[in-house]
Amino acid sequence: MSQGEFADLVETKRANVGIWECEYKNIHPEYGRFLHLKMLAEQKGLDFNKLIQDEEYCVDDYKRFIRGDIPKKIRNIRAACGCFMGDFGRLMGFDNAASAISQWEAGNTKPSRKYFYKLRELAVSVGIDMDKLNEDPDFYKDEYAEFIETDCGDKIRYIRLQYGVFMEQFAEMIGTSGNTISEWEAGNCVPMRYWFPEIKKAAANKGIDLNALNGHPEIYKDPFTEMIQKQDSEEWVRRIRKQCGLTVDAFARYIGVSRSTVNSWETHQNCRKPSRESFNRIVEMAKMRGVDIYDPWRTETLADPAASERKE
Repeated sequence: MSQGEFADLVETKRANVGIWECEYKNIHPEYGRFLHLKMLAEQKGLDFNKLIQDEEYCVDDYKRFIRGDIPKKIRNIRAACGCFMGDFGRLMGFDNAASAISQWEAGNTKPSRKYFYKLRELAVSVGIDMDKLNEDPDFYKDEYAEFIETDCGDKIRYIRLQYGVFMEQFAEMIGTSGNTISEWEAGNCVPMRYWFPEIKKAAANKGIDLNALNGHPEIYKDPFTEMIQKQDSEEWVRRIRKQCGLTVDAFARYIGVSRSTVNSWETHQNCRKPSRESFNRIVEMAKMRGVDIYDPWRTETLADPAASERKE
């Protein structure tokens, strides 16, 4: 309960409870209040003598939690809930959600007793034992925490693409919705611990070791997503065509699209981008001509074969 609620129970002012708890100027309850406090303690089954003699006996969950490694503990609770800072802050009831959680995880501030109770409630709801967390903050940094810590959406996309299925089909395998898979892959949220066993099972069925994925983006990064979906792809398409030494017409014929389609890709007209099939054809052509699809943009050193074509 809050200090105010406890003050009502002891029939005193909230300020008095605050002074007693912090032992301000060594002020303590008078004898009558002491007897009242003793009665309340015994009603709750507390050993009053042990409470006086053993300092550890009167250390509650909150004090144990804030003794050390607060940022790590909060980060592990948040990870187990499958939330980014903003979402987790909103669960905690903050207006400026992400900022408050960021301050906790950076070690700049610590949660008050009021917010600790909400933290504990969330932790227990996702299967975290607070005693184990306090004893070893790394106890819950398991395979799940490692999986969601970095590039979780890219890893999930990589697993899905090994099946060659759309999001809705992969969602059926996991037991969720296509929209949820979309949110995961876009990096808008991460899966809660509840979904991890199904994701791990889907990966294992394709011979994917999740531990091998963690820390190795060269394995799970999808070139189509990185080159086309996550950035303005017009410069990438133009660079590949120029480095291959092809005019727009020749490039279009090889890819199997029209000249106007290539022009729309290179000018981002109507927000058009190559499909995955067209992207694969572009990559195939680039490899045949020894062009690195990840090579930095080098227009300043390349002549555009299409320039002479346009003059004609």
